[in-house]
Amino acid sequence: MYQWKDRARFSEMGEDGRMTLPALMNVFQDCANFQSDSLGVGAEYLTAKKRAWLMNFWQVFVERYPREREQYMVETRAWKFDRFYGQRNFALFDEAGERLACANSIWFFVDTERMRPVRPAREDMEPYGVDPCIEMDYADSRKIPLPENMRREAPFPVRRANLDINHHVNNVQYIRMASEYFPEDLEVYEMRVEYNLAATWGELLVPMVGESGDGWFVVALCREDGKTCAVVEVRGRA
Repeated sequence: MYQWKDRARFSEMGEDGRMTLPALMNVFQDCANFQSDSLGVGAEYLTAKKRAWLMNFWQVFVERYPREREQYMVETRAWKFDRFYGQRNFALFDEAGERLACANSIWFFVDTERMRPVRPAREDMEPYGVDPCIEMDYADSRKIPLPENMRREAPFPVRRANLDINHHVNNVQYIRMASEYFPEDLEVYEMRVEYNLAATWGELLVPMVGESGDGWFVVALCREDGKTCAVVEVRGRA
Protein backbone atom coordinates (compact mmCIF):
# COMPACT_ATOMS: atom_id res chain seq x y z
CA MET A 1 0.00 0.00 0.00
CA TYR A 2 1.15 3.53 -0.78
CA GLN A 3 -0.06 6.73 0.91
CA TRP A 4 0.34 10.40 0.01
CA LYS A 5 -0.80 13.53 1.86
CA ASP A 6 -1.78 16.77 0.14
CA ARG A 7 -4.31 19.60 0.22
CA ALA A 8 -7.07 20.56 -2.20
CA ARG A 9 -5.96 23.36 -4.52
CA PHE A 10 -7.91 26.31 -5.94
CA SER A 11 -7.16 25.04 -9.45
CA GLU A 12 -9.04 21.82 -8.61
CA MET A 13 -12.23 23.55 -7.44
CA GLY A 14 -15.54 23.80 -9.25
CA GLU A 15 -18.08 26.60 -9.03
CA ASP A 16 -19.33 25.29 -5.68
CA GLY A 17 -15.89 25.55 -4.05
CA ARG A 18 -15.39 21.78 -3.95
CA MET A 19 -12.98 19.54 -5.81
CA THR A 20 -14.38 18.48 -9.17
CA LEU A 21 -14.83 14.87 -10.20
CA PRO A 22 -12.03 15.03 -12.83
CA ALA A 23 -9.71 16.61 -10.23
CA LEU A 24 -10.46 13.77 -7.80
CA MET A 25 -9.68 11.23 -10.52
CA ASN A 26 -6.39 13.03 -11.21
CA VAL A 27 -5.51 12.66 -7.52
CA PHE A 28 -6.10 8.90 -7.77
CA GLN A 29 -4.17 8.66 -11.05
CA ASP A 30 -1.23 10.64 -9.64
CA CYS A 31 -1.14 8.45 -6.54
CA ALA A 32 -0.83 5.33 -8.70
CA ASN A 33 2.00 6.89 -10.70
CA PHE A 34 3.82 8.04 -7.55
CA GLN A 35 3.70 4.51 -6.14
CA SER A 36 5.00 2.98 -9.37
CA ASP A 37 7.84 5.52 -9.54
CA SER A 38 8.76 4.92 -5.90
CA LEU A 39 9.01 1.17 -6.59
CA GLY A 40 11.15 1.58 -9.71
CA VAL A 41 8.46 0.31 -12.08
CA GLY A 42 7.10 3.65 -13.32
CA ALA A 43 6.84 5.21 -16.76
CA GLU A 44 10.58 5.23 -17.57
CA TYR A 45 10.93 1.56 -16.62
CA LEU A 46 7.92 0.54 -18.69
CA THR A 47 8.87 2.68 -21.70
CA ALA A 48 12.28 1.03 -21.81
CA LYS A 49 10.59 -2.38 -21.88
CA LYS A 50 8.01 -1.25 -24.45
CA ARG A 51 5.27 -2.06 -21.98
CA ALA A 52 2.43 -0.13 -20.31
CA TRP A 53 -0.44 -0.58 -17.90
CA LEU A 54 -3.59 0.75 -19.62
CA MET A 55 -6.86 1.51 -17.88
CA ASN A 56 -9.81 -0.76 -18.62
CA PHE A 57 -12.40 0.13 -15.97
CA TRP A 58 -13.09 2.57 -13.10
CA GLN A 59 -15.67 2.22 -10.36
CA VAL A 60 -15.85 5.18 -7.99
CA PHE A 61 -17.91 6.12 -4.91
CA VAL A 62 -17.80 9.63 -3.41
CA GLU A 63 -19.12 10.49 0.06
CA ARG A 64 -17.90 14.09 -0.03
CA TYR A 65 -15.67 16.22 -2.27
CA PRO A 66 -12.84 18.11 -0.48
CA ARG A 67 -13.09 21.87 -0.17
CA GLU A 68 -10.35 24.33 -1.10
CA ARG A 69 -7.24 24.05 1.12
CA GLU A 70 -8.64 21.00 2.92
CA GLN A 71 -5.94 18.51 3.91
CA TYR A 72 -6.42 14.93 2.76
CA MET A 73 -4.62 11.61 2.50
CA VAL A 74 -4.94 9.35 -0.53
CA GLU A 75 -3.88 5.73 -0.63
CA THR A 76 -3.65 3.03 -3.27
CA ARG A 77 -3.04 -0.68 -3.17
CA ALA A 78 -2.69 -3.48 -5.72
CA TRP A 79 -4.94 -6.33 -4.66
CA LYS A 80 -5.13 -8.75 -7.58
CA PHE A 81 -3.14 -9.87 -10.63
CA ASP A 82 -4.74 -12.31 -13.08
CA ARG A 83 -3.16 -13.12 -16.45
CA PHE A 84 -2.55 -9.71 -18.05
CA TYR A 85 -4.98 -7.87 -15.74
CA GLY A 86 -4.27 -6.04 -12.50
CA GLN A 87 -6.71 -4.50 -10.01
CA ARG A 88 -5.93 -1.50 -7.85
CA ASN A 89 -7.97 0.19 -5.08
CA PHE A 90 -7.93 3.84 -4.05
CA ALA A 91 -9.27 5.69 -1.02
CA LEU A 92 -9.32 9.35 0.01
CA PHE A 93 -9.52 10.40 3.69
CA ASP A 94 -9.94 13.72 5.49
CA GLU A 95 -7.75 14.85 8.42
CA ALA A 96 -10.02 13.06 10.89
CA GLY A 97 -9.57 9.78 9.02
CA GLU A 98 -13.09 9.74 7.55
CA ARG A 99 -13.23 8.18 4.10
CA LEU A 100 -14.33 10.72 1.49
CA ALA A 101 -14.09 8.54 -1.63
CA CYS A 102 -13.02 5.10 -2.76
CA ALA A 103 -12.50 3.36 -6.08
CA ASN A 104 -11.57 0.17 -7.82
CA SER A 105 -9.70 0.13 -11.12
CA ILE A 106 -8.88 -2.62 -13.61
CA TRP A 107 -5.79 -2.33 -15.81
CA PHE A 108 -4.29 -4.50 -18.52
CA PHE A 109 -0.62 -4.92 -19.41
CA VAL A 110 0.28 -4.34 -23.06
CA ASP A 111 3.16 -4.62 -25.47
CA THR A 112 3.25 -1.03 -26.78
CA GLU A 113 4.85 -2.04 -30.10
CA ARG A 114 2.15 -4.53 -31.02
CA MET A 115 -0.53 -2.94 -28.81
CA ARG A 116 -1.52 -6.38 -27.60
CA PRO A 117 -2.12 -7.59 -24.03
CA VAL A 118 0.76 -9.62 -22.58
CA ARG A 119 1.35 -11.23 -19.21
CA PRO A 120 3.47 -9.05 -16.93
CA ALA A 121 6.75 -10.56 -15.83
CA ARG A 122 7.35 -11.30 -12.16
CA GLU A 123 9.52 -8.18 -11.83
CA ASP A 124 6.63 -6.08 -13.19
CA MET A 125 4.25 -7.23 -10.41
CA GLU A 126 6.23 -8.23 -7.33
CA PRO A 127 7.27 -4.69 -6.27
CA TYR A 128 3.59 -3.84 -5.64
CA GLY A 129 2.83 -6.79 -3.41
CA VAL A 130 -0.78 -7.88 -2.99
CA ASP A 131 -2.86 -6.23 -0.24
CA PRO A 132 -6.41 -7.04 0.88
CA CYS A 133 -9.03 -5.24 -1.18
CA ILE A 134 -10.93 -2.40 0.48
CA GLU A 135 -14.58 -2.69 1.48
CA MET A 136 -16.89 -1.36 -1.23
CA ASP A 137 -19.72 -2.57 -3.43
CA TYR A 138 -17.86 -4.08 -6.38
CA ALA A 139 -19.48 -4.13 -9.83
CA ASP A 140 -20.42 -7.54 -11.22
CA SER A 141 -19.13 -6.63 -14.68
CA ARG A 142 -16.82 -4.09 -16.23
CA LYS A 143 -19.10 -3.83 -19.30
CA ILE A 144 -21.55 -0.90 -19.28
CA PRO A 145 -24.65 -1.56 -21.42
CA LEU A 146 -25.75 1.39 -23.52
CA PRO A 147 -29.35 2.56 -23.11
CA GLU A 148 -31.74 2.65 -26.04
CA ASN A 149 -32.60 5.90 -27.83
CA MET A 150 -29.38 7.75 -27.02
CA ARG A 151 -29.17 11.21 -28.54
CA ARG A 152 -26.24 12.24 -30.70
CA GLU A 153 -24.42 15.46 -29.82
CA ALA A 154 -22.09 17.47 -32.05
CA PRO A 155 -18.73 15.79 -32.73
CA PHE A 156 -15.56 17.46 -31.47
CA PRO A 157 -11.85 16.83 -32.17
CA VAL A 158 -9.29 15.46 -29.75
CA ARG A 159 -6.91 18.27 -28.76
CA ARG A 160 -3.22 17.97 -27.96
CA ALA A 161 -4.06 19.00 -24.39
CA ASN A 162 -6.08 15.77 -24.05
CA LEU A 163 -3.07 13.52 -24.66
CA ASP A 164 -0.70 11.86 -22.19
CA ILE A 165 2.76 10.27 -22.49
CA ASN A 166 1.25 7.30 -24.34
CA HIS A 167 0.17 9.75 -27.10
CA HIS A 168 -3.53 9.05 -26.72
CA VAL A 169 -6.36 10.57 -24.69
CA ASN A 170 -5.69 10.35 -20.96
CA ASN A 171 -8.13 8.35 -18.83
CA VAL A 172 -9.29 11.38 -16.87
CA GLN A 173 -9.72 13.47 -20.02
CA TYR A 174 -12.53 11.16 -21.14
CA ILE A 175 -14.30 11.84 -17.83
CA ARG A 176 -13.77 15.59 -18.26
CA MET A 177 -15.17 15.42 -21.81
CA ALA A 178 -18.19 13.40 -20.72
CA SER A 179 -18.93 15.73 -17.80
CA GLU A 180 -19.85 18.48 -20.29
CA TYR A 181 -23.01 16.49 -21.05
CA PHE A 182 -24.07 15.66 -17.46
CA PRO A 183 -27.24 17.41 -16.21
CA GLU A 184 -26.26 20.80 -14.82
CA ASP A 185 -27.52 20.09 -11.30
CA LEU A 186 -26.16 16.52 -11.07
CA GLU A 187 -23.86 15.92 -8.08
CA VAL A 188 -21.98 12.76 -9.01
CA TYR A 189 -21.51 10.34 -6.14
CA GLU A 190 -21.11 7.13 -8.12
CA MET A 191 -19.36 6.53 -11.43
CA ARG A 192 -18.31 3.68 -13.65
CA VAL A 193 -16.10 4.11 -16.71
CA GLU A 194 -15.38 1.52 -19.39
CA TYR A 195 -12.42 2.11 -21.73
CA ASN A 196 -12.43 0.35 -25.09
CA LEU A 197 -10.38 2.17 -27.75
CA ALA A 198 -7.66 4.80 -27.48
CA ALA A 199 -8.45 8.07 -29.25
CA THR A 200 -5.57 10.12 -30.67
CA TRP A 201 -4.90 13.72 -31.68
CA GLY A 202 -7.22 15.11 -34.36
CA GLU A 203 -9.68 12.23 -34.18
CA LEU A 204 -13.36 13.22 -34.00
CA LEU A 205 -15.33 11.99 -31.00
CA VAL A 206 -19.12 11.72 -31.16
CA PRO A 207 -20.91 12.00 -27.78
CA MET A 208 -23.95 9.78 -27.37
CA VAL A 209 -26.08 10.66 -24.33
CA GLY A 210 -28.85 8.77 -22.57
CA GLU A 211 -30.28 7.35 -19.34
CA SER A 212 -30.30 3.68 -18.35
CA GLY A 213 -32.69 3.72 -15.38
CA ASP A 214 -32.20 3.77 -11.59
CA GLY A 215 -30.82 7.29 -11.88
CA TRP A 216 -27.88 6.38 -14.11
CA PHE A 217 -26.84 8.92 -16.76
CA VAL A 218 -24.64 7.63 -19.60
CA VAL A 219 -22.25 9.36 -22.00
CA ALA A 220 -20.56 7.25 -24.68
CA LEU A 221 -17.66 8.88 -26.51
CA CYS A 222 -17.57 7.19 -29.91
CA ARG A 223 -15.60 7.22 -33.11
CA GLU A 224 -17.38 8.22 -36.28
CA ASP A 225 -17.75 4.53 -37.19
CA GLY A 226 -19.82 4.02 -34.02
CA LYS A 227 -17.19 2.16 -32.02
CA THR A 228 -16.92 3.39 -28.43
CA CYS A 229 -13.68 4.77 -27.02
CA ALA A 230 -15.08 5.22 -23.51
CA VAL A 231 -18.42 4.93 -21.73
CA VAL A 232 -18.98 7.06 -18.61
CA GLU A 233 -21.95 6.18 -16.37
CA VAL A 234 -22.79 8.40 -13.37
CA ARG A 235 -25.54 9.05 -10.87
CA GLY A 236 -26.16 11.29 -7.89
CA ARG A 237 -26.73 10.24 -4.31
CA ALA A 238 -29.96 8.28 -3.91
